[in-house]
Amino acid sequence: MRGIHVRLAAAGTLVGLGLVVAWMGQRADAAAQARPAVEWTLSAASNTVTIRLAPGSGPLGREVLARSRFVVSEGGGKSRLSQAAPGRGIVRVPVRPGAQTQLLVQVKGPMPVAQALAVTVPPRLRVTVLRHTSGGLLIRTSDPLRHQPRRPLCGTDQIRFPAPDEVTVAKSPDPCRARLRLTARDGERATVRVTVSALPEIPLYSFASPAGRAIYITVDDGWTPSSKVLAIMRKTRLPVTAFLIEQAAQRNLAYWRAFAGAGGTIADHTVSHPNLTRLSLSQATFQWAQARLTLGRWLGTAPVMGRPPYGAFDRTVAAAAYRGRLKALVGWSATVSGTGVHTWDGKPLESGEIVLLHWDPGLGRQLTKLLTVIHARHLQPMPLTPASFAGTAPQWHSLGGD
Repeated sequence: MRGIHVRLAAAGTLVGLGLVVAWMGQRADAAAQARPAVEWTLSAASNTVTIRLAPGSGPLGREVLARSRFVVSEGGGKSRLSQAAPGRGIVRVPVRPGAQTQLLVQVKGPMPVAQALAVTVPPRLRVTVLRHTSGGLLIRTSDPLRHQPRRPLCGTDQIRFPAPDEVTVAKSPDPCRARLRLTARDGERATVRVTVSALPEIPLYSFASPAGRAIYITVDDGWTPSSKVLAIMRKTRLPVTAFLIEQAAQRNLAYWRAFAGAGGTIADHTVSHPNLTRLSLSQATFQWAQARLTLGRWLGTAPVMGRPPYGAFDRTVAAAAYRGRLKALVGWSATVSGTGVHTWDGKPLESGEIVLLHWDPGLGRQLTKLLTVIHARHLQPMPLTPASFAGTAPQWHSLGGD
């Protein structure tokens, strides 16, 4: 029986030792799990490495982290760059673009850690071409770019990306000076100081040359062509300028070809007669340019003069006219109604004035009334061309009522 007791005692000792060893192993595992982890991220935009300590797992993880601090050095620990106080656990270290930087992170505290990092930073983004063009500014970069939102830089200068490494800034009615921030696909950034001159503007004239007692007859829109007007033009060789809406002209192309054949001048009154001052530069440009090209294709000669619908005019309208390849914008200084001829200043019609009428059912009677006044004032109807404005000061709005 004694032998049995001895064997039982020996077995109990072994079990106890096994429990101690297992307990110590669990403690070691818990301690290893509580060791802080080194994490890092590279920001190519700012050329910095953010290094942080993450808590280990288990109940001791956050306690160990709170009592740990770390030091970041470069080149194997020879040059200290930064350090974090206990509990903070995060630092940002600058690194060099286009190079590999060797960093050593040394964690000091209850659970020491040493970890080497090899950080490779993309080359710095560079501007290789910066050239002014007739349309604005062209920029080329050393690396492909991220396509940023197409927003105006300043004013209405539109930014576009015609190629992966190209940026263009289009001219607008206003000059632009700004900082253009570019970001490469790898995150590197560059800031470019840009100066973009304003678009040239087409002036608006409400008067033309008074030489030879000249008077200028203009008729807007084109929805209701007048056979009487065409008959007067053919009989007297009366010069008339028609500012045509493209959508209106399309309905009576045979008439407008006859009008041009009778010596009439075709001018641009946009595609659909919007208030151009309420449109963007590109929208206003389309209204001028599309009507000009289409009227030219239909009637043989592309217009070189335009009239803003409602007389609504500003710098954007003037710049859009330039982009639409017009040579002059035309306002007016006098109108005709059922009560007679009305001038901008209420005085009798004078030479050099531009008279506005509309293609409506009463146009024949209004034109007859106007010609009576013209003859009584000894004025001479003349063709209206861009040359008619030589020596005349432009205005910023039409002077007569519409």
